[in-house]
Amino acid sequence: MESLRPRGLIEYLEIIWRRKLLIFLVAASILIAAFLVIHRIPNVYESRSSIVISKQANEDSILPGVSLAALTQKMTSRGNLAAIIDRYKLYRHLPDQVFDADAAVERLRKEIKLDVKMRNYYPDAPEALTVSYRYTDPSIAQRVVADLVSVFDQANEMMRRQAELELHRFHDKLSDVESQLQSLAPKRDISLIQAGIAARSSGVASEIRAQRLATSNLMESLSDKEFMLERQLDEQKRQMAEQEKLARSAPRVNGFSGGGAYGVLLTRRAEVEGRVSDLLTSVTEKNPKLVQARSQLTAINQEISRLEAGSESSADATASSLSPEGRELRAMQREAQRMQTELEVTKRDLGRKSQILKSLPGAPSTSADAIPTGASADTRAEYDRVLGRYNWLMDKQETMQKLLRDDGKHIAMFQMIDAPNLSWMSVAPNRKFLLLLAAGIALGMGLLAAAARELPRLRMIHNESDVGYYLGTPVLALIPETLTSHERNRRRRLGGMRWLGLFLLAAVLIPIFFVALDRIHIFQILANK
Repeated sequence: MESLRPRGLIEYLEIIWRRKLLIFLVAASILIAAFLVIHRIPNVYESRSSIVISKQANEDSILPGVSLAALTQKMTSRGNLAAIIDRYKLYRHLPDQVFDADAAVERLRKEIKLDVKMRNYYPDAPEALTVSYRYTDPSIAQRVVADLVSVFDQANEMMRRQAELELHRFHDKLSDVESQLQSLAPKRDISLIQAGIAARSSGVASEIRAQRLATSNLMESLSDKEFMLERQLDEQKRQMAEQEKLARSAPRVNGFSGGGAYGVLLTRRAEVEGRVSDLLTSVTEKNPKLVQARSQLTAINQEISRLEAGSESSADATASSLSPEGRELRAMQREAQRMQTELEVTKRDLGRKSQILKSLPGAPSTSADAIPTGASADTRAEYDRVLGRYNWLMDKQETMQKLLRDDGKHIAMFQMIDAPNLSWMSVAPNRKFLLLLAAGIALGMGLLAAAARELPRLRMIHNESDVGYYLGTPVLALIPETLTSHERNRRRRLGGMRWLGLFLLAAVLIPIFFVALDRIHIFQILANK
């Protein structure tokens, strides 16, 4: 028979009912084996700890804090995890397997869960950390978490000792600064008295001293400018010598060479403009660096204008025939001439100011001149400097005392909010879910076994419907089966033996299914999810 007779839902239900014993035995065997496998899965207990990260651990302070990333790396480092594994004999419950230290470290690293909570305002930084670990023994899980978070206690202890050392160092520095203030106080009082006497002196003397001071300051500025110009001029001459060598070795070009030289000038102009912009933010208009940069910018702009007009102006034909190195050399020569001129002007100004300073009359002597004015000003300046350092040290000391909370033992960059807990309530496995899954697998396997047993019979003739479909002949009558008492007894004995054989088969299938399910580890894998 090549095709199967179409059947309805009722007939398939009848087939299932007819094979109910086979379905039950297979499903019961698998379900019992799965129950034994699930029952063997150990309970898993979780221990967790929460740590709050203080502001000093994230931001700059007087103590160099330890970053959270460095501590977590240290906590999950191979050395630390290997020590924990050796201490508590983790992952050695299978005596038939060879212990692999590297595999155990990787497994422990994967099973340690770190949950970092970031704060919800700017700047973004870690605010809290939760460390959790699961193991079959709740006390060992608690000890492992305690060993992991002990890294943060060690960091707190290290910073606490460092804070105590810093506080002692501040005390010593404050003592030294107080001694300096006590020694400078009488001299400062004398200088203040002298300043009062000098303030009550004649206005002419004050004006002369002010003029002398202004002239001296201006002369110092001119001297600095002269020194700077001499250095720049020497450097410019050195660069001119190098550029002259390049200009001699470079070939001359005819016409307007605006390609390479023009691009170089544009690049230099952008660099000088950027330098001028940077100097404007930090110096005044009369600063020598700013003046020099603007002079260079003017020279570069003139050279660019000359190059742009070189192709049209016959007067510049000779200049445009130069190579880019030659034009650069001419620009450097003009810059050197400008520096030389500025240096000569500075020397003349310095000479005039020196003559003015010599022509100023001497200040009238008063009782305030018993101690030189320069020494008095130096004394006041030194006193103010030491006083500023004293105030800075006092601020740092107060900040450190706030961190130490006056007893030096409670500084905590990482504060443990929840200590590692000891929980006797298992978090895994979910046995109800696993049993429901096992029931589904058992029922599916039972139906599959029934289908395999019934499939060959579907192509055979068993009832009047099969006769009508395969032979095309309607059934007129059915002859009932009649049995003798001996045949009925024999059938009952065969039925009893069949039931006994099926139950024995189920008893044999249970360990087979148990070994198969235990080997594929399907329930163990799902239990750890």
